[in-house]
Amino acid sequence: MQIHFGRKKSLKLTDKVHPLNAIIATIIGVASVSLFITVCFVAGKNHGHGGIGLGALGILCFLMSLLGFLMTWVSLHQENIRPLFPTLAALINGTSLVFYLILYIMGMF
Repeated sequence: MQIHFGRKKSLKLTDKVHPLNAIIATIIGVASVSLFITVCFVAGKNHGHGGIGLGALGILCFLMSLLGFLMTWVSLHQENIRPLFPTLAALINGTSLVFYLILYIMGMF
């Protein structure tokens, strides 16, 4: 005869899902950061003379992060979701947005 102390292990089923908006926002955030790092390496290789094309790509990175953050905001307000991808997307896109804004403000001076 076996005596079990403590809680019983049981299978818990849930109807929570990963929101598609948050998954797409995470992919957009990773793509934005990857593109920005690539732009920085290309600009460094050209000794800061990358031209308007690299500047436009930098603005595109900012807009991608903004779009990803807005998509994350929408997905965070849904019901019955798993919080992994919305949290991850908010961290990636929010941090990169703040970084891009600081970089823009530093460039003005």
